[in-house]
Amino acid sequence: MAQLPPMAVNEAELLQKLELLALTPQAPEANLAYIAPTTQAELLAARAAHPQAQVVAGATDVGLWVTKQHRQLAQVLDVTRAAELRRIDDTPEHIAIGAAVTLTEAFARLTAQWPSLAEFAHRFAGLPVRNSGTLGGNVANGSPIGDSMPLLIALRAQVVLASQARGERALPLEALYTGYRQNVMAPDELLVRIVVPKPSPTESEPPPGRPKAASAPTGGSDDTPVRSVGANILQAYKISKRFDDDISAVCLVLNLDTADGTVQRASIGAGGVAATPVRAQQTEAALQGQPWTEATVQQAMRVLQAEFSPISDMRASGDYRRTVLGNLLQRFWLESLGGAPASIAQLQATHLESAL
Repeated sequence: MAQLPPMAVNEAELLQKLELLALTPQAPEANLAYIAPTTQAELLAARAAHPQAQVVAGATDVGLWVTKQHRQLAQVLDVTRAAELRRIDDTPEHIAIGAAVTLTEAFARLTAQWPSLAEFAHRFAGLPVRNSGTLGGNVANGSPIGDSMPLLIALRAQVVLASQARGERALPLEALYTGYRQNVMAPDELLVRIVVPKPSPTESEPPPGRPKAASAPTGGSDDTPVRSVGANILQAYKISKRFDDDISAVCLVLNLDTADGTVQRASIGAGGVAATPVRAQQTEAALQGQPWTEATVQQAMRVLQAEFSPISDMRASGDYRRTVLGNLLQRFWLESLGGAPASIAQLQATHLESAL
């Protein structure tokens, strides 16, 4: 900057423009409204009275509409003051996360239940966004490249919608969306919490950094299943150009329940491959009831790659995204055999050990 030539400022002209700006008619303040109820009942009443109001929580997205696009919001309904929406309720059966709980707080609780999610949680956006953005806001926003939705879909989460007139209703998270940033919520409804079921006591979660598909792997060839008794395998993968503070080109989260070498249930959430966050139902069907073997995985990879038709954009081509989907499923299989997960951190550690 110091090497650039100095620029003269016409102070008289600048002052004249500022004076003209001050004389420009502005919307009367009576038409502006910022509403921040402190209870869920008051919040739903305000939503019913102001169905056109812009709902905000952390405003990490809506804030950019104002600062970058210069939108003027006549009415704003802030959900973050409602005490019920700031709460995390923990029961033996589930974790209920209020829609206004910050991403930092929500991921801390989810990671405590599923330690394998630690790196995925760390890579969600950046620290300031995680500290101000909310889990409910990310879900309600409905961006096809939002990272929390594939995770919650794979965890078989439900969203709870509420209105003053009709009370509450629950539905699977993947059923919330009808199209690009469109959902089934009525004008007087709000998303109030996300309910995530816990694994049954017979299922086990691996320690951080090492998926546990089996108590003692005894195979892995095309015809020899990995043996397991009541094992739960969960891994979340984020593929982006930068490791930190970047948007996913592909997000894939796989959650398998296995018993005696057979896939009992599969739940797979994907982002960046369709107009909405999606559940890979065809791939789940290809896995369920099958032996957890390489042959099963290879067949499921082909199904997964054919299940979606991702677009090409600035982050990745459609062909790249399809290839990555299949490769991530193969990576999930290889890690389930008990090997160390492939990661940049692991690569850096290996190089450091070699240097020493």
